[in-house]
Amino acid sequence: LDRPKTVEEAKRCRAAAMAYSITSGRRAGRASPLAVLLIAGMAAVLSAPWLFVTPVSEGHKDAVAASRRSLLLSGVAAGTAAASGAGPASAASFPGLGEQKGPFEVDPKEAVVVGDAADKASIDAKKTVQALQDEAVAALDSLQKDAQADLVPMIKPLGISDLRRATNTINNLMDDSSAAGTQRLQRLMIQTKYQMEEDLPMPISKKGVVQPRGEKRLARIEEALKNYVIYSKQLLEFIP
Repeated sequence: LDRPKTVEEAKRCRAAAMAYSITSGRRAGRASPLAVLLIAGMAAVLSAPWLFVTPVSEGHKDAVAASRRSLLLSGVAAGTAAASGAGPASAASFPGLGEQKGPFEVDPKEAVVVGDAADKASIDAKKTVQALQDEAVAALDSLQKDAQADLVPMIKPLGISDLRRATNTINNLMDDSSAAGTQRLQRLMIQTKYQMEEDLPMPISKKGVVQPRGEKRLARIEEALKNYVIYSKQLLEFIP
């Protein structure tokens, strides 16, 4: 830069320098609060607790996984118990209230028959249900005398179909509310008969050798037969 050559030029240069200094100072003064606010805002955001996730310890992970497994297994166990039909289906009882009926349980004494129970088809259906019930009672007697009794003759190609056809005829005799009760017993009888027929044959080894009936298999068969007889008797109570 050229140096001022006169006193007047020197004065003008000093005045310009002072004006620039004042202007710069004012700008810096205005910018400083803005910079402070910006820095404070960034610090507040970065320090917010919701931006960070507390690390999960391995022990907590194991506890959560164990809890999930326990919940899953309890659900599977409940579904298996409901599907197995190991015992008669009965409603829960509460102190002072007695035994409460389930949503599909109907008292046979309150059933309303709208069909012709004296019709030949109705009579034949009742005979079929009674015959299958007598067969189950006879099988129970045989097992009490001989735990290794041959019960395979009970398994018939159309046994479950005959049971379904006969119980459908009984369902059609009832009004809608009463039919809900007979249909419930129909489902229980068919399910129990199917499970019973799965265990009736004697176990066979991998080499094709017939094995004696074990205690657990015997217990399952007896339980299924007893339940079947209970359901069958309850169903026949609906027919006058």
